[in-house]
Amino acid sequence: MKRENIATNGLDRSSLHRSDKSWILDKFNDEQTRIIPVHNLTVLCDNTKQPKGVYLTLKDFVKPLDIVDSMIFLGFYDEMPYFAADINSDELASNLIKQKNAVFQDLQSVISLLDDRDCELLTISRFMIFWHLRNQYCGKCGNKTKSSDSGHVRICQNKACKEHYFPSMDPAVIVLVTYGDRCLLGRKKEWLEGMYSTLAGFVEPGETIEDAVVREVREEAGIIINLDDVKYQHSQPWLFPSSLMLGFTAKAKGKEIILDKKELDDACWFTRDEIKLNPRIVPFKVSIAYKLINEWLNKGD
Repeated sequence: MKRENIATNGLDRSSLHRSDKSWILDKFNDEQTRIIPVHNLTVLCDNTKQPKGVYLTLKDFVKPLDIVDSMIFLGFYDEMPYFAADINSDELASNLIKQKNAVFQDLQSVISLLDDRDCELLTISRFMIFWHLRNQYCGKCGNKTKSSDSGHVRICQNKACKEHYFPSMDPAVIVLVTYGDRCLLGRKKEWLEGMYSTLAGFVEPGETIEDAVVREVREEAGIIINLDDVKYQHSQPWLFPSSLMLGFTAKAKGKEIILDKKELDDACWFTRDEIKLNPRIVPFKVSIAYKLINEWLNKGD
């Protein structure tokens, strides 16, 4: 079963135990524990056309202590403990590839092929490693930080500072705009040929998410929408690198498009029939954009 949107509801994060070092160590040494290796922000998958995540145990490491400092407790999935580990040694990464007949893959390139468990666990693992790599130093005093609470906090090691840093996601809005029997979709140059998607952008400081929807649509496509017509639908963590996508629908006051070429290569109004006759228009099923578009298509049946 392929995932239609990313929703992190399968993982029991057991966050109350993160600061209990003896409890975490016990889970780390549990023979049921599975370790998700991340190397240069790529994830280990089997070498097949339908990739699956490769999960390791402590027995897969000649020197398990070498990875202890990089271990991040993720929680339980189907009552099994999971940790993420940063594999910062090319030699170790190469050995794992040979040992498991696997390959380290760019997650974004295979995410639409993964099942629910892999999609959730590999995405969170990559995000947590990414966050640690980019918070090695204190932004307040410049001293080194150190991982704490099983990898969910970094603390400045300057005793006069001791600033705490926590993983976070940046709020972004994504919206399906309609006008009569048509929906507004845009595309960027780097996307697959013929593919369009819903408009999206980050929420600015001091801005409500509804105001962000109105602003982004106006800026990117010159389309005016009523604030009262902005309706929340779904959310999706999109951790490439650290966004929380908040999905909306909205209605346009008019259909004249004034395109911002800095943001989009093109934007068009599409009917349901046009999209159904040309499925390559819609983005990957793993995205919240696909979900918003698909729900609108089905409403017309």
